[in-house]
Amino acid sequence: MVLSDDVIRANWFLALNEKHFGIDSKDIKTILIVLEVLRETQLTQAGFLCFADNISASPNAMIKLARFKGESPDVFIDMKNTTRNLIEAVNESLIFITRSINIKVEIGRQAERIEKWDYSVEALREGLINAVVHRDYSDPGNIQVRIFDSRIEIWSPGLFPRELDISRIETECRSIPRNKKIAEIFYRVDLIENWGTGFIRMLSQCKTNGNPRPKFEEKAGAFVITFFRALNEGINEGINEGINEGINEEINEGINGLFQFIQRNQGLRINQISKRINVSSKTIEHWISALKTSGKIEFRGSKKTGGYFLIENSTTKQKNPRTNVQS
Repeated sequence: MVLSDDVIRANWFLALNEKHFGIDSKDIKTILIVLEVLRETQLTQAGFLCFADNISASPNAMIKLARFKGESPDVFIDMKNTTRNLIEAVNESLIFITRSINIKVEIGRQAERIEKWDYSVEALREGLINAVVHRDYSDPGNIQVRIFDSRIEIWSPGLFPRELDISRIETECRSIPRNKKIAEIFYRVDLIENWGTGFIRMLSQCKTNGNPRPKFEEKAGAFVITFFRALNEGINEGINEGINEGINEEINEGINGLFQFIQRNQGLRINQISKRINVSSKTIEHWISALKTSGKIEFRGSKKTGGYFLIENSTTKQKNPRTNVQS
């Protein structure tokens, strides 16, 4: 990929350099040369995947995410393909995941607000980063995140390193990066330790959050990590049950987020909302239908110029503003 102003967003990249890379320059080309991801005017594959504004030109490098109904990949509730570079794709994926799972708010001994997710967000981040850094990029397949009612699967193209024993992953693991330059860049931005300790942290984080031990296995030429929902019975209650009792329990937190968005941005149409929150029009239609059925919003005006508004007598308030996950 030829380096151009359209490839890399300067402000984001320069801020990243100042914080993590420590290269005494504000010239993007110089920084990329020092990082050894630019040769003359051509970005290397690692340079493009880690720093490009949009990596759609390498479709197999995008992460595919889906929330399914029940326990099998038959009925889609929501889906998304990441388009940002690999560094930003991790956070982009975590936002989708946290929009698709439940959260419980508890009050601690000191009256502090404690939020507890169905899954350890830190462990999911480790799993995503492991997939991004160590996957086989010569494989035409994508990293897939499959979200079911009781588990989340992260599928990473490429098998587990032959030098390691998958059954002893927590005691005999070491770093064997398949993609050395990508691993180096992720290390420099503090996303990995480069010691092969990611699996140990995943296990510890799941245990702390009350989740069963994740499963590590190979399937269909991919390395698969399966995270299981926390055993705490109360976690499925409370904050994320839906906008009100009239909304079906299967509707996920995406509808709560849409309701909150319409509260702040009334009068927009489906295509406008889709562009603003980066969710497919089809999914927005599904969520809009649920909100209309529950009597929370209505369409006002003509088909060309009208939009969606809150119904004035609606008293439902959002109790769970979506938590922003920072990488």
